[in-house]
Amino acid sequence: MIHPRSSATTRPHSVPAAKPVRCRALAFTSVIAVATLVLASCGSSMESENQAGSDTGDTIAAAPPSTSVTDGRPRTITTFVEPFVDTSRPTQPSTDGAPASEVRELPTTVYLPSGTGRGPLVVFSHGLGGSPEKFTRLHTAWAEAGYVVAAPSFPLTNDSNPNRNGEAADLVNQPADVSFVLDQLLAADEDPASPLFARIDTDHLGAAGLSLGGATTYGVIFNDCCADQRFSAAMVMAGAALIATPSDYTRSIPTLVFHGDADPVLRYELGRGAWELLPGPTWLITLPGAPHSQPFENTVTEWDELVFATSTAFWDATLGEDDTALQRMTDQVATAPDLAVIESR
Repeated sequence: MIHPRSSATTRPHSVPAAKPVRCRALAFTSVIAVATLVLASCGSSMESENQAGSDTGDTIAAAPPSTSVTDGRPRTITTFVEPFVDTSRPTQPSTDGAPASEVRELPTTVYLPSGTGRGPLVVFSHGLGGSPEKFTRLHTAWAEAGYVVAAPSFPLTNDSNPNRNGEAADLVNQPADVSFVLDQLLAADEDPASPLFARIDTDHLGAAGLSLGGATTYGVIFNDCCADQRFSAAMVMAGAALIATPSDYTRSIPTLVFHGDADPVLRYELGRGAWELLPGPTWLITLPGAPHSQPFENTVTEWDELVFATSTAFWDATLGEDDTALQRMTDQVATAPDLAVIESR
């Protein structure tokens, strides 16, 4: 049995070397230049949205209990941080003049459901100026439903970097970061000294992300530079396919896209346009009136319960192999027509 550990503790353990980086970064130069301009021009808006809930006095509510994909019971959750470091790839100098590093530090917050059995794994990518700590409610809801959730903090785009809004170009390195983190998690699943030993269902792996993390997810799922075939389902929240194009869509993978139609940071048209090109099967949940990050981060909004419920139902359908879950996801949207509209292809 895995013994609970205190929140936000760290414990290094031996992990194998990461795979060589495969990103064809030069091919993305023009795309990243555009992405940098778009995101930087929205820097103040992005900053205010990413900080919502900490500086605005909003209440941070506990995540609602979720139904387990296996036994119908809510679960207690243990959280801890694994200090993963990829020694095979460097971190480029920060645009504010901070020196380069010979490694990429990727501390990863893990949500581990109680019990001794294996659960599907979701690797989540934060956005520009984001952090794993901004998604505790969402990740708790997934973990209470039986999913192991792992959320890395990226070296240059996390909120502890004073110049994070100028680091969108590091997006080209983040899909490989996700694959590296997955390598380490699967190694931990085989390590008797790890709290993750024999806890991950290695045949059911999902990738998800918000905003620039959504673009990271598109890259790690589809782009021929860095597509990781081990993932079998994907979820993008308020994102755009900045480093994936239709020519990269060579495999079908279930993908759920959320986007608010009042998003001032990455416009709804960008998110919808990316969804319309996906090979499918795919679903788009439009959130009428919703802004950029608030419906997914810890800020309390009118969309919270719907996002918790529909995203969990999607994982249940694709990773939990629940034949009733897609209908449940559709029904959940139908009960709140003012909050969401769902389409599928």
